[in-house]
Amino acid sequence: MKDPGGRELRLGITVPLDGLPVAQTVVPLARLAQECGFTDVWSAEVGGTDGLTPLAMVAGACPEMRLGTAILPVFTRPPALLAMGAASLQALSGGRFLLGIGTSSSIIVNQWMGVPFEKPYTRMRETVEVLREMLAGKKASNGFRLMTDPTAPVPIYVAALGPKMLRLAGEVADGVILYLFTPQGAREAIAQVHESARAAGRDPSTIDVVARIGVAVDEDEQTLKYMLRRLTTSYAMVDVYNASLSRQGFASEAAELSRLWNAGDRDGAASAVSDAMLDGLYITGSAEQCRQKLQLFRQAGITTPVLFPISVVGDPAERLERSRGVVRSLSGA
Repeated sequence: MKDPGGRELRLGITVPLDGLPVAQTVVPLARLAQECGFTDVWSAEVGGTDGLTPLAMVAGACPEMRLGTAILPVFTRPPALLAMGAASLQALSGGRFLLGIGTSSSIIVNQWMGVPFEKPYTRMRETVEVLREMLAGKKASNGFRLMTDPTAPVPIYVAALGPKMLRLAGEVADGVILYLFTPQGAREAIAQVHESARAAGRDPSTIDVVARIGVAVDEDEQTLKYMLRRLTTSYAMVDVYNASLSRQGFASEAAELSRLWNAGDRDGAASAVSDAMLDGLYITGSAEQCRQKLQLFRQAGITTPVLFPISVVGDPAERLERSRGVVRSLSGA
């Protein structure tokens, strides 16, 4: 399928699913997505499964799917290790791998991993530069040379929230990765990426725009809102996400959430997440409503929407089946 501009209409699924066994769910879900016309499988790396293992599982099982990380942190994986992992996945997948990297946050990097979180913009720019050299087989300034052949160039995608990182993505990356953006927020962010690309002498249309979007089809509305408020709060209490939400028109909610969180009122912080935030940041409702909302993200300029299914049911087997239902419901959307 093609979009009005003639580009392939891409659609991705996130693996693994939170709270479900990796061995029994990753490959079956990816295979279903492939059967339903999805083009991409993307993984994440926070505090559970690492970002590369699920894609290695999918690489041989789904030979038509593009594989990407959203994201691997540049602080917890030095460039040489990132290059080694990227080259391995590129060779394993026959050239279908995309390396998505980001700075993550001070909580994950500093508190959880014990690595200093300093000068994230500089760290990202320098990482992209040295990765280009390493993945091209050149010897880096520290003497490292990749001792395996990726077999094909590895596209590098940069995760961005704020203006500086969005401009960097437009200047040096093959793609940009967005998360917790409304359609209008995404449209404004993409404009900054494209402006930077043009200033660097690049064609903006060549930059893939990936957005990870939570999707819940036919879930209990009240329970879902409670869960989504908690999920949103877990990100919005982090300074960079809080600032991003403020720029998207949720300044009062973001400020109140931060105030209550810092005061130790976790329930109050979650209640500060408005219905307007939930409606803009997530895709929820009936299957038809979800298909319509997905189109709003496409119209905003998202070239690769990557869905992560959300279900509020407690039974893991039913939650998996509802996640499969999300894939079927958005098939061809």
